[in-house]
Amino acid sequence: MSLASLHRKRAQGVKGMADRQVISQLAAGDKVDSQFSLAYKKPVTEYKYGFMFEFRVADRSGQMTAKYWGGQDRAHVELLQGSLERGGVVKIVGEVGEYRNQLELSVSEKDGGLVRPAKPEEYDISDLVASVDNIPEMRDRLVGFISDIEEPHLGRLLTDVFEDEGFMESFCSAPASIQLHSAAIGGLLQHTLNVVDVCARMLQIQPGLDRDLVLAGAMLHDIGKTRSFLVTTNINHTPEGNLLGHIMIGDELLAKRIGSIDGFPPDIALKLRHILASHHGKRDWGSPVEPMIPEALLVHQADDLDAKLKYMVARRDEAVTEDDWIWDRRLSRLIYLR
Repeated sequence: MSLASLHRKRAQGVKGMADRQVISQLAAGDKVDSQFSLAYKKPVTEYKYGFMFEFRVADRSGQMTAKYWGGQDRAHVELLQGSLERGGVVKIVGEVGEYRNQLELSVSEKDGGLVRPAKPEEYDISDLVASVDNIPEMRDRLVGFISDIEEPHLGRLLTDVFEDEGFMESFCSAPASIQLHSAAIGGLLQHTLNVVDVCARMLQIQPGLDRDLVLAGAMLHDIGKTRSFLVTTNINHTPEGNLLGHIMIGDELLAKRIGSIDGFPPDIALKLRHILASHHGKRDWGSPVEPMIPEALLVHQADDLDAKLKYMVARRDEAVTEDDWIWDRRLSRLIYLR
């Protein structure tokens, strides 16, 4: 199979993007002429042949660093850099290169490279931010699990949370990550439902666990992400998401909801908050504590499984190479592509 054919084959897996260049499909040496969201930009600095600035571009498939290499006219380069707005869309003509084993876009003024604000008619927002299908159906399925909860206080808690229209609007439109897994509008809902489904099946194998506690923990484990991400023409962290993180935000939201329910059992509240606090599994992975009850361990493992499987499948499906393998830096392993 030719590399061009491989590009087309891989691109078919990224819905709605087969007719334009996308970040996840780019390879070293590719000529680029496309539109991307501007995630951030850095100030103009001097280099050997003139003045340059670094920026980062994004679309619904991922992100990539880009560099504009200008000439000796500093004012011209600064004017160009100032015309690009974070969260806006830019038109880029350049070439993909490699720097420190990472792909990046190089836009060279002397070679006819171009970066400028894109015109509205040059792009479709759906090319830049992905959206999950069937959000209303997934929302109904998730809410349907509440009827399985027998413990009255947990049932009341889940009802208060997931029948709050303001909260659910945020929950159903939030992504689960910026680019690792479920990085799409509705991604948080999709990921949460997957975690609940995995937990529900494991509860059939391990009936000795507290079913109500597991399902409640699975449904609530990522609620802090409703305030952690900002979706415009790209997905980025909010200041609160960066400074506090979704686990701390989630614990705050959960504690407030629990406090509004009279007579909520303190031991159930403590265990549920522990599930949220420990769902990343290890301190090195961002959890303040590690799972100390089997219910917390199950939620962590289900969360980790869904995230890593989604990531590996995406890396396999989006790989652009004639080789049978790719090395993945995040997973520190080879991924077989055939």
